[in-house]
Amino acid sequence: MNPPSHLSLSASRFALLLAAMVAIMPFSTDIYLSAVPEMAKSLNANIHMVEKSLASFMFGVAIGQLMGGAISDIKGRKIMAMIGLGVYLLATLGLLFVQTAEQLLFFRWIQAIGGGMMTVTVGAVVRDFFQGREAAKMFATIGIITLGAPLAAPMLGAMLQSLGNWRIIFVFLTLYALVVIVLVWYFLPRSQIQKQPLDWRIFKTIGHNFVMVFSQREALGFMFFQIASFSSMFVFLTESTFIYRNLYGLNAHQYAWAFGANIITMMLFNRITAYRLRTTAPQNILISGIVIQLISNVLLVMLVWSMQQLPFALLLVLIMFSVGSQGLIGSNTQACFMGYFHKVSGSANAVLGTTQFLVAALAGWLTTELHNGTAHVMPSMMLAATCCGVVLLWLFSRQAWQK
Repeated sequence: MNPPSHLSLSASRFALLLAAMVAIMPFSTDIYLSAVPEMAKSLNANIHMVEKSLASFMFGVAIGQLMGGAISDIKGRKIMAMIGLGVYLLATLGLLFVQTAEQLLFFRWIQAIGGGMMTVTVGAVVRDFFQGREAAKMFATIGIITLGAPLAAPMLGAMLQSLGNWRIIFVFLTLYALVVIVLVWYFLPRSQIQKQPLDWRIFKTIGHNFVMVFSQREALGFMFFQIASFSSMFVFLTESTFIYRNLYGLNAHQYAWAFGANIITMMLFNRITAYRLRTTAPQNILISGIVIQLISNVLLVMLVWSMQQLPFALLLVLIMFSVGSQGLIGSNTQACFMGYFHKVSGSANAVLGTTQFLVAALAGWLTTELHNGTAHVMPSMMLAATCCGVVLLWLFSRQAWQK
């Protein structure tokens, strides 16, 4: 994969830079999961209150992506990324000093707004410099690199926690944000866009751009399935600490390894995606990911509801395939969706990111509200999300396979 002539970085270094930006999200969501019971005890809060900080984070990401993507179409990707990183850094510093669960939810929300403003620019930057199959390859390459973060995050979190307490985790996030700020400042190229003054006319432009995105009916099916598939995974993220640590008795390090098994599967499928993209269209690769996720979630529901307690090994394998199928889904749905937009790629990516994180946050919040102390809620919510995605993909985008 060769970079466009006007891109100063090599394609691999460009992907590495963008992956470092995207990795802020999995680090922010996954690094503290193994520490949730200890955080709840330290803050004198119910464990499910601390679990809601994950949903709070996703709500913030949705807001940040909505603002960041739209404004980046007008003011530029690089400046938006720097502003987002600044907000993220300040909120992360605040998290070092929280004393209550309510303060945790608030600062996680602010942290996520900054992170969302920054990461939404990544998809737009790829769309600015790459098109079609090359864009899908770039998304897949970024995905392969970025998957190292969720693989390492729970293990790193457990290690950092063992050095002192859970607050050290946020010290690490502060230092990582500082490194990314330096990298973005020095190495992120400026996209060639028509900048506009920051005044009331921006709202008219933003509204027009969003209307353009939602008018592309065929693109919406890919967006809807991406949202549903991500929500299925987020339900697992929300309940994983309770299922693995409380119901099955895993300690923090065992939890990290069990969580990492999902990421290894995702990396494998992502690698398969990158290989198949040499000869196969993204929408055709997407079908295999849909089948794997649907079958895995159906089996999870059937077995969890029919058995008193599913053997952990079988539960782990089914979740590995369900979550791991994101390696066949994420980059391909994003490439298919973004392929319909050129002039408003920032707004398109904002719509995709905002709706994805907003719906996932709602799914995660609903999962905590439906929590009944059993393993039944998680697989049921995961299957419901996937089924909704399949139906919406067929209703809106089935014509994409007829071309």
